[in-house]
Amino acid sequence: MPPAPVTPDQLRQRATALRRLGSRMEGAAALDLHRRATDDTWMGPTPTRCHDDLLAIRTQILGAADDVRSRAAALERQAQHLDANGRIGPP
Repeated sequence: MPPAPVTPDQLRQRATALRRLGSRMEGAAALDLHRRATDDTWMGPTPTRCHDDLLAIRTQILGAADDVRSRAAALERQAQHLDANGRIGPP
């Protein structure tokens, strides 16, 4: 069975939801853990390694937020294309 058609408005709603998610990711408390972690709270081989791991996780979260926003932009381009061509198709 083919997928149900997706309207431009549905694509825009998905894009809005993805942008909202990206904003929530950028506001996540986990992004500040590297600042809040002290030598007394570390886990792993060394405090420095723990700090480095926390920074790496922060970078991954911020990268994922960028990816989500990129996908939102692609959905909006697809919605514009559908509007311009007057047709509805799969996402």
